Parts: sequence; C-alpha cells; structure tokens
Amino acid sequence: MELLPPGPPEPPKKSRVGRPRRGTECARADALMAAATRVFLRDGYGTASIDKVASEAGVSTRTIYERFKNKADLLGAVTMRLVEADMDTVLATDELDRLEPRQALTMMGEAITRRACDPQTAALFRILATEAHRFPELAAKMRGNSKQRVDDGVAAYLRRQVSRGALAIDNPDRAGTLFLHMVTAELQECLLFGSAEDLGKLDYDAHVAHVVDIFLRGVLPRAGRPPASSDQLLSDFS
Repeated sequence: MELLPPGPPEPPKKSRVGRPRRGTECARADALMAAATRVFLRDGYGTASIDKVASEAGVSTRTIYERFKNKADLLGAVTMRLVEADMDTVLATDELDRLEPRQALTMMGEAITRRACDPQTAALFRILATEAHRFPELAAKMRGNSKQRVDDGVAAYLRRQVSRGALAIDNPDRAGTLFLHMVTAELQECLLFGSAEDLGKLDYDAHVAHVVDIFLRGVLPRAGRPPASSDQLLSDFS
C-alpha cells in the first residue's frame, strides 16, 4: 500500500477574542473583574479604557458592554467586588443578631478596617479620591454602590436593635453613618496622605474598641432617657 506524502502543516489556530467558552459564568466574571482591577491599578481611572480591559481579559469590548454601561460602571463593580469579599458575611443578619451590640459593632468595625487596608482596596481608594472631582459620574457611582451598601447594612442592624430595645436611637440611618465615619476617618486620612509605614503603625483593634465604646455611650438605653438624636451623638463623640 503506497503511503501518501504528508500534507502541509495546519496553520496555528488564532486565539479568538470574545466570550470565553470554558468555565462557569461566575468564573468568567471573576476573570474579567480581575483584569479590570489590574488595568485600573496600573493605569488609573483617567487613562484606563474599556479597550484596555478587554485586551487584558482576552475578551471583546462587546462582552464588557453587555455587562457594564461604561467605565464608571465597571470600576463600581470592581470596587463592589472588593467590598463584598468580607461585608456580605459580616453583615449577615442571623450572625449579627446573635451577638450583643458591642460584639456586633466591633465585628463590623474590624471588617471595615481590614478591608480598607487590603492593598488593592487602598490603591483603588486613592484613585477614587483623586479622580472623583474630574469624573463626577465616578463619584456618583461610588456613593450609590459600595458606600451605600455598607451604610445600609449598618443602619439595618441598628434598626433591628432599636426594635428589640437593645439600643435607643431616633435616627438609625444617620447614626450608622456617624459610626462608619468614626471607624474610617483616621484610616482614610492615612491612606490619602500617609505612607505604608504610617498605615502599619495604626493599632486598628484599639481604635475600633475605642470607637465602639464612645458610640455605645450615646445609644445604649438608659432609664427615663429618650432615644439619642444625631445632635446628641455628635456631642457625645466630641
């Protein structure tokens, strides 16, 4: 039997840009978010682009636009992904409600500081803080997404404790915002103006314990005392 000479080698297959075929939808979304995070941290918000993210992720721009309206929407999702890494678990209703208010508030405060000190979160915070004035849509997206999610979670916890009689607050939403500001103000200042060395010197556990102690002085029920108002809380904090 005569053997035919081998034909010319097949040309290498070109990698296709578009929707990845392997893995679950969740894995593809994670890969896209990871690529977007790298681009934003490397290039900053101003010079990052959907085209750069698509190239980094190995997908088409159409794939990204199917999920996100614009660059601000994409960065909002990147930030939310980092926030949700811890906060969804920490703000779980059943877990918090089994704890005394001091324990629950301490757990929330520690989770917030731990997430804020994550290197990627810290770098994105600096980008957001420095770019927000040039890109108003970015600032609106951040306030409406990740920040509001944490604010709402803390306020919801405070409302539940008020209904149980464990706390006395007339405006849980405002009180929750004040609590978060107390936890994060010094840390944010250090992230903006300090160095990694300055950040490492902060005693987060002691800081959170002090914040919780001051906060509870204003909101724990006392016999014959009406619920604490926002002005009273501010007075107690000063």
